[in-house]
Amino acid sequence: MAVERVPGPHSRRVFLRLAFAAVGGASAATLLAACGPTQAPAGGAAPSGATAPTSAAAAAPTTAAANPTTAPAAAAATATPGTSSIAAPTPTPYPVANYGSNSAKVSIRYWTILGSVDGIVMNELVRSFADANPDIRVESLQGVTDYITKMEAAAISGTAPDVAIVRHTYIAAFASKNVLSPLTPDELNQVGIKQEDFDQTVWKFTQYQGQQYTVPLDIHLHAMVHNKALLTQAGYSKPPTTHDEWMDVVKKTTNGDTLGYNTFAIGGGAQEPLTWYWYGILRQYGGEMLTPDASKAAFNSPEGIAAVKWMHDMQQTGNPRSVPSGDLQRTGKVATWADGPWISTLYFDKTKAEAADDLDVAPIPQHDPSKPATWAQSHQFALPRQKNPEPAKREATLRFVKWMGEHSVDWAKAGQVPARNSARDEALNSDNVFLQKLKTWASEIPYGAFMPSSPKLLEIMPRIAADVEGALLNQWSVEDGLKKAEDEVNQIIAQG
Repeated sequence: MAVERVPGPHSRRVFLRLAFAAVGGASAATLLAACGPTQAPAGGAAPSGATAPTSAAAAAPTTAAANPTTAPAAAAATATPGTSSIAAPTPTPYPVANYGSNSAKVSIRYWTILGSVDGIVMNELVRSFADANPDIRVESLQGVTDYITKMEAAAISGTAPDVAIVRHTYIAAFASKNVLSPLTPDELNQVGIKQEDFDQTVWKFTQYQGQQYTVPLDIHLHAMVHNKALLTQAGYSKPPTTHDEWMDVVKKTTNGDTLGYNTFAIGGGAQEPLTWYWYGILRQYGGEMLTPDASKAAFNSPEGIAAVKWMHDMQQTGNPRSVPSGDLQRTGKVATWADGPWISTLYFDKTKAEAADDLDVAPIPQHDPSKPATWAQSHQFALPRQKNPEPAKREATLRFVKWMGEHSVDWAKAGQVPARNSARDEALNSDNVFLQKLKTWASEIPYGAFMPSSPKLLEIMPRIAADVEGALLNQWSVEDGLKKAEDEVNQIIAQG
């Protein structure tokens, strides 16, 4: 969800229909795999100005003889605390793409979670890198399914890629399992990767236990997408800025088949995306996910209960029947919802969204405007641990990471805010319509709430999502849902 780029399971269905033109050779099952909740958010077609191949095959100048993601599963997600199951990973549906000459001095391998159109846009960046650096050949595999399982398995088997995209929430888990190789200040300085060139908040989330493991590529946050026409009809000349105002808007715009609101990623069950939205709201109410030492859950508190009660009331007021809202958003039947910048190339494109002229984005409304917060996350470059490290490959890989950051204005066109200051400035000063929309999300960076580091975070997030979702849908009370989540999270952490 391209990272990661679909706002939720319902909007993905919209995207599947729209994306066939961009990835004509892919089947519906392939696109579903690319856009699933365990992938990076993928939500729109290739933006204007981005040169994307018209099929999966066209994205690959040459095809490797074997798919490197077929390593045996060494880990599996825990469905219920205290139990686990080992299952064979799903084959990645996208072909390996090779960029650069076979006679290049160095060849590196690159994996990402970026499915569908995001993967296509990323491959175009890889192609440009290879053209500009003829001494480096890149084997690129986008949209890797069962990403966490395959990364851990590859580290164990000694078949890890040289460079990979991870979410910042993966760092602690991967580092604690020796999946990632630390980055030293000397080697970063050698290729010219400098802390001061990046947003300083996101840079803090490149480290675990005092060691650097990643270099940030982008920052994505939640803002409020809204339908200006529906708000005007309800008597509003501007979007809401507080939770009370937002609730008032939702009450007045929910009517018949028009929804006033829908919760981000609702309907996914035990998947991490709903936890993203919940975490931003939790922080608005002054709550915390974990204790400062990450040894226990901290969210089952008066602040945590108030946050989920607000989420519950918004869902029950704006969409009490939990109607899938993807088609309705695109056709102008949803007044407000929280979403990330990855939706820019879908909902603000007149050729893909009937309501594009009426849709706009505003900072997410706040519980207390004097203490603002919204969920924030980052895609980051990591160097997986190698069985037999090669200094020449590592240096080439770091050159690749630096180049990609310097040219991340082109990645921004896929709907992400660059983490590198120069690229972000270039993107926000562009007259490209999609890049102009990024200004709102970028304005929230000073109060972006990044989830805390914990080796157990990947197991914790799906459990919170499932229990919070049940409360929003009246399957149990808010209090019972948070108590269930607290017990499950504490059990996961206690397992060590």
